[in-house]
Amino acid sequence: MSSYLGTLILDFMSTDFKADSEIAIALLSQLKDECGFDQSLEAFAILDPVQSAGWIFSKLFVAGQFIEKLYDSNTEEIDKSKGKKFSDKFVYWLSFKLKERGCRAQIKLSA
Repeated sequence: MSSYLGTLILDFMSTDFKADSEIAIALLSQLKDECGFDQSLEAFAILDPVQSAGWIFSKLFVAGQFIEKLYDSNTEEIDKSKGKKFSDKFVYWLSFKLKERGCRAQIKLSA
């Protein structure tokens, strides 16, 4: 992983945005507490959604400093995740954590 990682922008796609976004916010808030991230700093944000063809689309922003703290606390799990690049491994790991909590949203790196 690089010594400085920029904010990751993820596509957050759901058919039940309210429930899935609540799960994502709860998980990321818990992880923020667990990894000791500075509570005065913004670690993540989910934009207002847009609906199209039965899906609800949004963007999830995850701050680079928060990702670095998460990596420090979850190095082994993230390193073992699928993907060639660090960002792919992180997104796969986060997606798995969300699914463990019952979140049915799909996330991927935004193009």
